Amino acid sequence: MDHKINESSLKATLLAIGSALIITIILLTFSSNKPVQSIAFFFTGPFSNVYNFGNMLNKAGLLIIAGLGISIAFRAGMFNLGGEGQVYAGATAAVLISIYINFTNRYIGIITAVSIGVLSGALIAGVSGWLRKKWKTDELISSFLLSGIIIHFTDYLISGPFKDNSSFLNSTIKIPNTLFLKQLMATSNFNISFYIAVIITFAAFIFLFKTPMGYEIRLSGLNRNFAKYGGIPIKRHLIIPMIISGGLYGAAGSFAAMGNFHMGIKGFTQGFGWNGIAVALIAGNNPAFIIPGALIFAYIDAGTQVAMIHSDLSFEFGNLIKAVIFFLITAKKFNFKKGGIS
Repeated sequence: MDHKINESSLKATLLAIGSALIITIILLTFSSNKPVQSIAFFFTGPFSNVYNFGNMLNKAGLLIIAGLGISIAFRAGMFNLGGEGQVYAGATAAVLISIYINFTNRYIGIITAVSIGVLSGALIAGVSGWLRKKWKTDELISSFLLSGIIIHFTDYLISGPFKDNSSFLNSTIKIPNTLFLKQLMATSNFNISFYIAVIITFAAFIFLFKTPMGYEIRLSGLNRNFAKYGGIPIKRHLIIPMIISGGLYGAAGSFAAMGNFHMGIKGFTQGFGWNGIAVALIAGNNPAFIIPGALIFAYIDAGTQVAMIHSDLSFEFGNLIKAVIFFLITAKKFNFKKGGIS
C-alpha cells in the first residue's frame, strides 16, 4: 500500500526501456542508408536546438497530465481506454468557448476555457463509471466505444458547423491571441502548461497517498471485496476515479489546443490518450514517477521526429519505434485481473 515502486518492478521497467532503445538502434541500423547519422540524430536531436528541446518539454507536460489521468483510474482498478476521445472533446470544448464567448479578462477566459475542457472529459469518462455502477457494464469496453463516438462527433463539429471556411485545413477559426497560453521558450511550443502539469502531479500524489479518499481509491483498486468489508463505499469509487481520469485527459486536450494549436483541428490528438497509458505504466501508476516517465517517452518521441526530418527515415518508422516501446512496456505491466493492474 505504500507509494514506492518495488525494486523488481523498477528493474523490469528499466529493462523494458533499455530493450526498446536497443531494438530502436537495430531498426535504425537496418532501415537507414546512413545508420550512424540516423542514430546520432535520434539520441542528440532533442537537445540540438531550442526548438526541439522546447517541443520535447512541451509534449512531456501534456503526457504528464494524460499519464496522471490514466494512472488514477488504474489505481482504482478501473480501465479508462477512452482517453483519445476525452482529450479531443476537452480541446474542442475549450476552443469553442474561447471563440464564441468574448472574455474581457485574459485570465478569466483561460481558466474558464480550460475548466470547460476538463468538465467535458470528466463527463464522458464519468458516463462509463456510472454504467459500471448501474449495470456492471465493463468500463474498458464502454469507455473505448464512447471515445469512438465522441471522436466522430467532434470531427463533424470541426469539419461542419464550426469549420473555418477560409482555411484549407479542417479546423475552426483561431482563438483570440489574448487566450494563448504564455510561451516560455522562443520558437518552440513550450508554455506554462508544463509547470501546471508539475503542480498537478504533486497535487495528485498528495491526493492519492495523503488523503482518506485517496486511500479508499487505492484499497478499492487492490481488493474491492476487502475494501467493501472494511466499510468503504466501493460503488462511489467506480465513478469518482473515472471522472478524475477524464477530467485530466480533458485538461491535457485544453492545454494542447490553447498552448500549441490555438484552434480545433480535425484529428489533432496525436495519440495522447494511448501514450498516456505508456507513461503511466513506465511510472508504475505512481504520480511520483510520472514526470520522469513522461520525459522518457517525450525524449524518444522527439528523437524519432528529428531523425525522420534529418535523415532518410519514414514517418511510418517513427510510429513503429513508438509501437515497439509501447508493446514492451505494456507487456511487462499489463495484467488484467479483477481489482487492478500489476
